[in-house]
Amino acid sequence: MVFVLRRLLFTIPLLLAVSLVVFALADVLPGDAADQRFQKNPSLKQEWREKRGLTRPFLVRWGEYVARAVRLDLGESYWDDSPVSTDLWRRLAGTFELTVCAMVLAVLIGGALGILSAMYPRTPIDYAGQIVALFGISIPVFWLGMLLLTFTINVLGFPFESNRLPHWLEADSFGSHLYLFESLFTLRLADFLGCAKNILLPCVTLSTIPMAVITRMTRSAMLEEMGRDYARTARAKGLRSRKVVLKHVLRNALIPVTTITGLQFGQLMGGAVLTERIFGWPGLGSYVVEQAVDRRDTPILVGGILLIAATFVLVNLTVDLLYALIDPRVRRQA
Repeated sequence: MVFVLRRLLFTIPLLLAVSLVVFALADVLPGDAADQRFQKNPSLKQEWREKRGLTRPFLVRWGEYVARAVRLDLGESYWDDSPVSTDLWRRLAGTFELTVCAMVLAVLIGGALGILSAMYPRTPIDYAGQIVALFGISIPVFWLGMLLLTFTINVLGFPFESNRLPHWLEADSFGSHLYLFESLFTLRLADFLGCAKNILLPCVTLSTIPMAVITRMTRSAMLEEMGRDYARTARAKGLRSRKVVLKHVLRNALIPVTTITGLQFGQLMGGAVLTERIFGWPGLGSYVVEQAVDRRDTPILVGGILLIAATFVLVNLTVDLLYALIDPRVRRQA
């Protein structure tokens, strides 16, 4: 418990530093939202800047933003004055669902390939696993996404819709923004299949790089553990190789695999923008690029990056807690 509280307290200065850096970078860029919003009425620019407090000192504006963010109020959009928090939470849910599905697929396939490659080294199974990992980490995501779209829709006739929900569903019929997970947990199978159909292609595309990384890390960790004394002793006592691997070796090899899985999850949360843009997936990354970067909407930019940073920190905390479950020695040291 003390360990968890210490890690949570550490996130406060980290998120403050992230907000300060992003706020500063957005402030030093030439131009602002007023230049784009009032292109046809330049005389309104200065009045709008004063109304939004953009003429005040930088640290004053940043301090006020932090004070509002503590209350989960991320401000109003510079473009249409709408609350930023509502759109960011909805878009974050889209990216979170996509990332979780991609990581589940990556762990299942990458873990299985890594274990098989370690159990049968220097065999066709091992070579096939390494080839799959090489292709997964080498193929550009944007190229693979466009290839999947062209092949599945034009050749296979796959009924893909560029949206999180199928055309017969409305967002108001859900109690949260996690449409796929909510329909699964509430046993709305028809709705779940409709949502799953739309997430399938972006999920496969996004999972390729973490799948390749997990495959190689699992194989390396498994081979290292299989060469240790306890594994050789277990085999010498007559235990079957499969039992040694699955009961003893795999658990010890999970520490580095868990680490890399957590890092990959955090990277996907902030790096899914290409996949979201290709498939028209309404996620956080595409929203920040479209609204914040293109329109210089600073509240959306800072709020989006803050949410990504907070998610990354929480994922790392979860990974640290999993260490204690996997390896009792970590729990005793904590």
